[in-house]
Amino acid sequence: MQRKTLLATVLVLAVIGAASLVIAQDGAPSAPPAKNAAGKTEPMAHDGMADFMGGPDFGGPGPGPGFGRPGFGRMGFDAPESPVIGDLTALERLYRESGRTKELPALYNDVLSKSQDPRVRTYAYHQLARVQSAPANTDQAIATLRKSLDENLSNEAKKRAELDKMRSDWEQRHSQAKPAPQS
Repeated sequence: MQRKTLLATVLVLAVIGAASLVIAQDGAPSAPPAKNAAGKTEPMAHDGMADFMGGPDFGGPGPGPGFGRPGFGRMGFDAPESPVIGDLTALERLYRESGRTKELPALYNDVLSKSQDPRVRTYAYHQLARVQSAPANTDQAIATLRKSLDENLSNEAKKRAELDKMRSDWEQRHSQAKPAPQS
């Protein structure tokens, strides 16, 4: 009995030691990711845990950082970037570097008038609100975000109505296709 207890204790200590080593390595600061010529960060090198963890922080596929990392499950613009959003990001950076930030609201309003993509529109609304709130005009920023919210809620309601209609059509066809049970 003592031998089994001693063996179990050693095993538990080994697991605890390994876990503390992993935690210590996660907490250690790392070098910032390298940037390519376009200013984008390069993906991290592939390691053995990438496929297990499933996030780009680990070099593997996935919609966001790996399990247990900050931002896990976060929905945002971490997925493959839209070319429009990439262009807007670069344009905003250039406007800011040249001191022409007052022209940004016109840029975002122009994008909102031309785009029907919900992701691009949400991004433009959020950036417009951020620019509007910069000189302490929070009322205008709040109005912009509320407009974005109303638009997104309307789009969501339309999608829900379409899904419900498709479901009822399917159920109707499915019920008509069934042969009557024979007695």
